[in-house]
Amino acid sequence: MRNKVSDLQSKLSHAAKQSLDRKFGALYDKIYREDVVLEAWKRVKANKGAPGVDKLDFEYIEDVIGVDQFLAEVREQLKSELYRPQPVLRCYIDKPGKPEKRPLGIPVIFDRVCQMATKLVIEPIFEANFLDCSHGFRPERSAHDAIRIIARTITFKGQHIVLDADIMGFFNHIRQDILLKLVERRIADARVLKLIRMWLEAGVMEEGKYIETNGLGTPQGAVISPLLSNIYLHSFDKMFQMSGIPGTLVRYADDFVILLWRNGKVVR
Repeated sequence: MRNKVSDLQSKLSHAAKQSLDRKFGALYDKIYREDVVLEAWKRVKANKGAPGVDKLDFEYIEDVIGVDQFLAEVREQLKSELYRPQPVLRCYIDKPGKPEKRPLGIPVIFDRVCQMATKLVIEPIFEANFLDCSHGFRPERSAHDAIRIIARTITFKGQHIVLDADIMGFFNHIRQDILLKLVERRIADARVLKLIRMWLEAGVMEEGKYIETNGLGTPQGAVISPLLSNIYLHSFDKMFQMSGIPGTLVRYADDFVILLWRNGKVVR
């Protein structure tokens, strides 16, 4: 099963690299393929995580519903286009060394599987466009890679001026209309776009109260959010690349470092 999914991703990646501005249609039927949905389940289960607003955990799905029946229902809802995501359960977790807490969104497992299946299909397309300066939540990349590049740039390029920054409240303030337009640069399948729009607009449940998104944000904790955040910030990477600033950008999600020369280079 895994090989079939990998083959699909390789074909999509190859096609995307052949034309960096091609728009892809006919993707939706690939999302509810049996092998893709099964692989999505395996990855979601491996990530563990608490249950969402429906309170269904992995043990209940496996022991009571049955995985085969659960995934059959996922496929049927997607295929019939009757699928509708549930609100995301919002909780707060501590930030290391900081008094404020970080909001975390917990989608129901059903939605996580649907999001992961979609990610498996569309991620190879966007990966073809992403730049090497981006390291967060990408296949075969990690925070250690970003740190290694920063160290090598300081040591071997002599870029000793280090600007370290992050984007305050990034995930909560993403403009959904702009994000969808960026997704549409590569995805022409209206049903895939509808899926993404529904996840963005699903809203959150906090202390028993439903809160609308009002056109802003993609919930931290949602399977699809890291990919969507990279799509959004790819424009930032491109603008830095085109700016002519004589330095090095290293980005990990909404945290980034810019390295510059102290002497001998013009810093604008």
